[in-house]
Amino acid sequence: MLKLIKKKKFFGSALRMNEIYEILFISNSKDGESPVLQKLKEQNFRVQLESFENQINLCSVVTRGTRDLILSDYESWAQTGLEILRMIKERDLMVPYVVIGKELDEQAMISLIETGVSDYIEECNLHHLIPTIKREIRNSLTVKKLKNINFSQCLTEEKFQTLLNISKFMIYTLDLNTDLVDINNAFNEFSGYDKDEILDSSNIYEFIHPNDKKILINGIQKVMDGMFVNNIEFRFKRKNGSYMLLSSNLAPIFDNQNEMIGILFVSEDLTKSKEIEQSIEDHIHRQALIAQFGLETITEKEIDNVFIKATTLLAKILDVEYTKVLEILPDKKFLKLRAGVGWHEGLVGNATVENNKNSQAGFTLLTTAPVIVENLKTETRFCAPKLLADHDVISGMSVIIQGKNNPFGILGIHTKKHRIFSKDDINFLQSVANVLAGVIVRDSTEKDLRESEEKYRMLTEQSLLGTIIISNGQIIFANKGISNILGFSINELLSWDINTINQHIHPENRQIIIENYNKILNEEISSFQSEIQMKKKNNKYLYIQQYSKRIPFQGSSALFINIIDIDKQKNNESLLESSLAEKEILLKEIHHRVKNNLQIISSLIVLQEQYVTDDRILHIFKDFQNRIKVMALIHQTLYNSENLNKIHLSKYIKNLVDNLFKVYSASFKQIKLELDIEDVDFNLDNANACGLIINELVSNSLKHAFSRDDKGKIIVTLKKTGEEKILLDVYDNGRGFPEDLDYKNSDSLGLKLITTITKQMNGKISIERNKGTHVKITW
Repeated sequence: MLKLIKKKKFFGSALRMNEIYEILFISNSKDGESPVLQKLKEQNFRVQLESFENQINLCSVVTRGTRDLILSDYESWAQTGLEILRMIKERDLMVPYVVIGKELDEQAMISLIETGVSDYIEECNLHHLIPTIKREIRNSLTVKKLKNINFSQCLTEEKFQTLLNISKFMIYTLDLNTDLVDINNAFNEFSGYDKDEILDSSNIYEFIHPNDKKILINGIQKVMDGMFVNNIEFRFKRKNGSYMLLSSNLAPIFDNQNEMIGILFVSEDLTKSKEIEQSIEDHIHRQALIAQFGLETITEKEIDNVFIKATTLLAKILDVEYTKVLEILPDKKFLKLRAGVGWHEGLVGNATVENNKNSQAGFTLLTTAPVIVENLKTETRFCAPKLLADHDVISGMSVIIQGKNNPFGILGIHTKKHRIFSKDDINFLQSVANVLAGVIVRDSTEKDLRESEEKYRMLTEQSLLGTIIISNGQIIFANKGISNILGFSINELLSWDINTINQHIHPENRQIIIENYNKILNEEISSFQSEIQMKKKNNKYLYIQQYSKRIPFQGSSALFINIIDIDKQKNNESLLESSLAEKEILLKEIHHRVKNNLQIISSLIVLQEQYVTDDRILHIFKDFQNRIKVMALIHQTLYNSENLNKIHLSKYIKNLVDNLFKVYSASFKQIKLELDIEDVDFNLDNANACGLIINELVSNSLKHAFSRDDKGKIIVTLKKTGEEKILLDVYDNGRGFPEDLDYKNSDSLGLKLITTITKQMNGKISIERNKGTHVKITW
């Protein structure tokens, strides 16, 4: 956990400016062009390459001069690593030792680190080499700087100021009164507040959206109880008065007396990504609705039903009170309200609007382009007709509905609210008008199928969608939309047969598409839609969304296919995935840094032990160090985990208990360990709590349950019960707890810790004294 001094600035041990660092690289290979050496030279490190076929000159080389870091390949580590670590410890050199080598499993890597190695880098992850070296040198400088500081002093969080300054995330801290204590540069950039300005304002709740305060209150309460809180979302007020949506992780801040002094926030601004994501979803949704609406109009014979569907769809999707279809009357002096939504009773089918430049409808017909009105009361291009004035209309849009040879009329939407319509809104309205134009053209003629096909072509040529019709295995119709999407001319597309189409479908999608085409033609299914990749004329693949339907054609069935270009959407999805991956990498690095910081604290305890002669105090230090290792092991497990939200307890508990047996030399007591751990997924809070409880119970058994020469056993069980609860059972067959022990009111720090954690997790404790001791905890 982070260690901070309340209301004081953070500090970190940065690398010394303009200084060349000395690195001893121990390798059996003399290859001067190895990837490791190349990366070290790029950073202008002064590198001494050594190999030791024997250990005669090992001591003189390792201890000669001042080394900032020792680097070794795995083969050299196997030969000389333990001896080098021994020399570093005996001479108090305090030099980091990093090993590079083959891929190791988790247990092997933990065992290596426990010997004293600072870090282990797999050969396939050399991009971590330079950041690791710089980090370990900084850690070494920090430990050297703190070596002579008395343990009782409060220490600030190492490197935290650097993290504050360079992070792309908003990082800020609160005191226990929820007043802001410190912010980083990103906080200033995203919120617009200067540091002094916002710290003077102080309390965090002043900036939280009223509807989100309860969310933050609950999160802060959990942190006050000593827990970590991940990915809570709330709205934060910027200086300009707008709100940004933040996704935040919260963690408690403790001083070196293990008392909580503040709260750490790490927040990411989701506002733009949410807006982009919503915009993409809305755009694709609208395109799908247009495609579906177009397909529905093919089988709809009553044009008034089509008008009703169109105006209802516009009112719902564009969120307006009024929609209308105005039809030009034969005298061309007026337009009649043919269909619409929201108008006063009796107006649809009867109300008229003048067709001249003084009305919005007439002005639209004259300009032949979409007409947008933001405020009808201040409009100067035309006057508000009685139809709109009587309904208190403020904003609206209108576009032309084309007929066979002349405009059929106007499609419009209106609202009582002031509204600025987007480009997508305009395109959606125009697309619906284009579909209506096709229906009107089809409805106005009684010619044969070919003529109606030509009329439909007028619609599809203007449509945003790509359209093809396939009959008897041959493309018989293609519009400009499909030509623009794939890059082939219409004449080229009309020369394609079904086999040519299949060759332009990505091999991964080809088989399923062919099967669905056949199912449609065999009337096994009526239609289907899918996302596939198709090859363009330039031989590049792009993502499309395809809607396919069977239609009658000259006495047989044909395939009617609409295609939407969704390549940009897929690229945006890829960018969002990359952003998520970057966030996950940062979270893993934070876990790694927290683990390293805990190791530094553990090292400081070891340094302080040199000045303590009281065995009782030494035991307290040892217990404190074990508890720190429990927490560090959690972060090490998460750093190596593919899922940052859950921890597999079986490996974690085994590593934890194995470490305790090493610390207390359990092998000399002839105590056997038995583990019965189900593979239960825990989040960070519960895993940390469970680990601390097991640490206290097993430590207590090893210290007090057996005499030195006793034979015995310790059994740790963790499993789910039939009541969908978790049972933790720690048993030893030693001398047992004293009969008069009241664990709820005990002065023992360990028992107090167990009861406190269990209470926080809403759990229950029971102790059974039967041929030993059973401590059972359920939650």
